[in-house]
Order: sequence, then C-alpha cells, then structure tokens
Amino acid sequence: MTTSSAEHPLILCIDDAEIALRVRKLLLTSAGYSVLTASSGEEGLEVFKQSPIELVIAVHFLTDKTGAGIAKEMKEAKPQVPILIVSAASEEPEGLEFVDGFLSKGEGPDILLESIARLLHHPHEN
Repeated sequence: MTTSSAEHPLILCIDDAEIALRVRKLLLTSAGYSVLTASSGEEGLEVFKQSPIELVIAVHFLTDKTGAGIAKEMKEAKPQVPILIVSAASEEPEGLEFVDGFLSKGEGPDILLESIARLLHHPHEN
C-alpha cells in the first residue's frame, strides 16, 4: 500500500473503466501524487475507510453506485476530504451537494491537475 507524505498527497481514484483508471493513475503519479485505485464504489469506500486519503476522484456513473452516493458516504465518515466527480455528462448531474468539484471527462489533464491542486489547498472553494 502506498503511504502519504506532505510532498505526495494520497489520492484515491475510483473508476470501473480499467484503462481510464490506469491513465488517470499514470497522470497523477507523474505529477507527484501518491495514488490508490478502486474499480467499484464498494471497493473505493473500503480503501477510503482504511487509508489516509487526502482527495478522492470518482467517476459519477459506476456499475454499483453513483459518485454522488459515494461522496455522501465518504463525507459522513471524513467530511474534510475533498471529493472531485468526473462524468461523461457535460452538465452537472443532480445530487452533488456532497461534492467539492465536478469535471466533464472532456476536460483535459491540465484542468484536472489544476482542480486537484485547488481542492488540496482550498477544499471548500467550489
């Protein structure tokens, strides 16, 4: 298991599309982050509960849960951890009141990295 340090915040990525998950992990590790991955909402919740996660990136539409549902459960356990939802939808889906940020999958990697940096430094500024 990867451990976190001040220089390498620990990010949890949840996505049931294996290739997208691998690409996101590669992008984040090359940007200097430590990354744990989960391929389902349930797995993501387990990892979240067991690890010192500092930020979560989850796709909205998973086979077993929605990003909004995951965010609600995570915020009940650790309200200080920012959650970023990524979706193929171009507009924000309903029910994202527990989410700290939303990105369309069409946004490039630079926008993702900027959003992560902003949320890690200012988690409650949407």
